[in-house]
Amino acid sequence: MKPVAIVAGYFVGNPLGGHVLSILHWLAGLRALGFDVVFAEHHGWPDACWNPATQTSSDDPAYGIGELQRHLHTIGIHRWCFVDAHGTYHGLGKREMWTLCRQSEVLIGLWTVTWLEEFADCRRRIFIDTDPGFTQFAMSPAPAPPRMGYASPLGFHEHFTYGARIGRADCPIPTHDLTWKPTRPPVSLDLLQPHFTPDAQYFTTVMSWTSRQPIVHEGVEYGQKDVEFWRFADLPSRAGPCFEIALAGKRAPREQIAAAGWRLADAGIVTATPWTYRDYIAGSRGEFSVAVNLEVKTRSGWFSDRTAAYLASGKPVVVQDTGFSENLPCGEGLFAFRTIDDAVSAVEEIARDYRRHCAAARRIAEEYFDAHRILGAIVGREGSETCES
Repeated sequence: MKPVAIVAGYFVGNPLGGHVLSILHWLAGLRALGFDVVFAEHHGWPDACWNPATQTSSDDPAYGIGELQRHLHTIGIHRWCFVDAHGTYHGLGKREMWTLCRQSEVLIGLWTVTWLEEFADCRRRIFIDTDPGFTQFAMSPAPAPPRMGYASPLGFHEHFTYGARIGRADCPIPTHDLTWKPTRPPVSLDLLQPHFTPDAQYFTTVMSWTSRQPIVHEGVEYGQKDVEFWRFADLPSRAGPCFEIALAGKRAPREQIAAAGWRLADAGIVTATPWTYRDYIAGSRGEFSVAVNLEVKTRSGWFSDRTAAYLASGKPVVVQDTGFSENLPCGEGLFAFRTIDDAVSAVEEIARDYRRHCAAARRIAEEYFDAHRILGAIVGREGSETCES
């Protein structure tokens, strides 16, 4: 009998391309390690289920459940549980979840959305912090245990983070006396194959203009990507009209962005499914992207699962440095920039030998983001390696 791994996440409520693909990497990676994988989700809050077909949020999980079943089937996973706003269990029932939790080898909590009372019976609980800073700043100074709909990190035995620099003296993100071990966004390499497209014109990215309110911590305000974007808005005038953004956000000043030379794509079309998202990346020349202001200002060391997907697809990336350059090889396939001059130089360097940088991008994905290695390190399985170096 295979050991059971329960993954608690946020899929039904946000069934969009890149987000879904990031979860599929975790699930497929754990399955490849030999686990019987079960996915679980709590609705989280009222009107939490987004339906891209109707562009509405409600308590109705039907669309998201349909997407969940369809995409889990493609990677050979068939057991799942969703608890809706009325407390109704879909998929696996409450009693079945109790039994699985008691039998499980590990519970992996992605983000803070999903907690079921049954999870308390899981003998090993691992929290994955994919949004460093947002997670820690939101934690109460007084210890707050998990509750239905909020997976407090304090309810877990081990803690991993995409913020490789949390705990450093110059990183202001509080640790709350927890040991945050660095990890990286895993990529199940079978889901993303390299595509060499030398005739592709645009460096692209998928960007949410501002998905959250600014956070103020100890008198310092931390913002979103909109804050950082304007620092580099003149890039097309410096490096040429070769940049495209699949831009989401009702308040995004699209006309002003387009006037600065940026081409805009419909984020709704690009992110309709994991596979439209994958194909958008595959057809790109590479990625150019700013980072969230919080990650830049805190120097958290955060690295994007989206950028990892570009690398795995064999696409050179030019992304704003959050401190990740301390732990990842930069200068071939992967370029970290701090200034607009850095970004221009990176684009020019990629143009000089595009094939070499494409090959380097895929090689970085294989060496540093392979789900087999990353997830093996987290759960303690063969083939693992540390992400600290």
